[in-house]
Amino acid sequence: MEASSEAKALSLDGAFLYLMTMKAILLPNKYNAVVWAQAVFFAVLVALGIVDALTVLLAYFLETIIVGMLHVIKLAMVNRYGKASESNDPNQPRGIGLILFFIMHYGFFVAIQSIFMFGFFEGAIPEITSGFNLIENYSYAFRHPGIIPVLASIIVTNVAYFITNFIQPQRYKEYRASELLMKPYVRIFVQQFAVILGGFFFVILQAGTAAAVFLILFRLGVDLVMVALRKNGNALQTVAEKLSKTEEEALKMKRELERFSE
Repeated sequence: MEASSEAKALSLDGAFLYLMTMKAILLPNKYNAVVWAQAVFFAVLVALGIVDALTVLLAYFLETIIVGMLHVIKLAMVNRYGKASESNDPNQPRGIGLILFFIMHYGFFVAIQSIFMFGFFEGAIPEITSGFNLIENYSYAFRHPGIIPVLASIIVTNVAYFITNFIQPQRYKEYRASELLMKPYVRIFVQQFAVILGGFFFVILQAGTAAAVFLILFRLGVDLVMVALRKNGNALQTVAEKLSKTEEEALKMKRELERFSE
């Protein structure tokens, strides 16, 4: 009977901790205020008809380039101030070579995504005649009505978190360049998956407003989780413990989650 009571108490404690963690992640607070502000800003622009769903789709897609540019700066800072590489393999890229490798690899990755993305809009958007006309398609994307304020908001948000999460706490001293090399790909994959789903609403179902709402809410959820992992130590610790069986595993998981959220 006593053991049952203890188990019930632990269960209630776990449920309470889970609810508090979800509250810390989802509700507006000092850590995620910028994310919430951006989502509300986009929602107001769409609701007032200042921008359309395609503007939101294109802006989130173009964010891929912004993320890549900031990551190049991260790699350069880690290469200059971070930990030395552990590998003695002369064939493994490092330093400037590693940065150039990332630029070429990421550029190819973005080009393939761009061809697929713009090809998806062929026929639905008269200005896009072929997914392979990348220069013309990007020119159209940057000239699309309403794109400037939306894209500017995305740039400000990314730069703000780059400064507050990476530069100010001097996190560039904690990593090796090789540890950060592939980090943006997971985030970009999730982001582009959301854009494609939003494009499905826009092109196939011809539900522009639904596409915009879906994208804004989806990105809000993803960004709230990322911010919580970056800035909220209690939320990070709770998630790490939930995904681990031992204290040692929890420490490793916490480290991986921190790197994942860079």
